[in-house]
Amino acid sequence: MTLIEEIDLLKKKIDLREWVLGELKTFESKYGMTTREFVEKWKSKEIPEPEDHILLEEFLEWEGLSESLQNVENELKQIEKRIKES
Repeated sequence: MTLIEEIDLLKKKIDLREWVLGELKTFESKYGMTTREFVEKWKSKEIPEPEDHILLEEFLEWEGLSESLQNVENELKQIEKRIKES
């Protein structure tokens, strides 16, 4: 991959990261806790699986967005490393 392609990919990943962060902020505001708090409580079953399917969908989406943020941040680190090495 050329440096220009790496930079283009970097920009796309940064945009994706910003979008995911915005979506996470929406959930954090709605439920009054940080994403980290939610994930810890959700995975430890401190927040039980809701019977309301709409609420369950929201919690699963929130969890998925959290995982997406971790993935994109890892990808950004890898891109940064490749750019520095080139």
